[in-house]
Amino acid sequence: MTISEIKKTKNISRYHLYVDDKFFGIFLDEILARYGLKTGQDIDESELKEIKKENDEKLAFDMALSYLEKYNVSSKGLKDYLKKKGMDKDAILHACEKLQEYGYINDENFAKAYFESLCSTKGKRAIANKLKEKGISQEIIDNLLSNVDAESEEERAYLSGVKFAKNRENNLKNKQKCLAHLIYKGYDYSVAQKVVNKIFTKENDDDWA
Repeated sequence: MTISEIKKTKNISRYHLYVDDKFFGIFLDEILARYGLKTGQDIDESELKEIKKENDEKLAFDMALSYLEKYNVSSKGLKDYLKKKGMDKDAILHACEKLQEYGYINDENFAKAYFESLCSTKGKRAIANKLKEKGISQEIIDNLLSNVDAESEEERAYLSGVKFAKNRENNLKNKQKCLAHLIYKGYDYSVAQKVVNKIFTKENDDDWA
């Protein structure tokens, strides 16, 4: 095998490496320097594959770390990102294991932060579904939701219901719409029904009028 071209990318530390006139991968400058890789060099295929494995693991780790500096994501979210960037499975797993070991990825902490960011606008059932989509385990979700205070959940549902009922007539049709709205927001039926019954009473006309 012959390294036919090493081409600089927009990223100052990364290069496109071509072997036998075919794209072989993105290589870090330190890997190129460490192994003395250069254009026109003949190299054994197995040796180059081992170098690429080391390179890809470090590249995936660096890309993941940069991503985590900007975004708070679950382990699944990070894996999906690296996959979109073209990293192979082994490099992705290696990077994620290291980042979990260093404490950069923690699905429990992510789930707590995600819940806190949405709890003012959505019920716990809706948030649980969102967390499932993000790859959070059922065990973590169950533990998180078990600590949700029932009174606080009802209070949030009440505030959401009052906002929906504002400027609407106090009648059966709007009461049913409010119930559907709260269920759509992810509140349990029993909570939604209790809140709606509380809001749509003559005594509470001032809450939305």
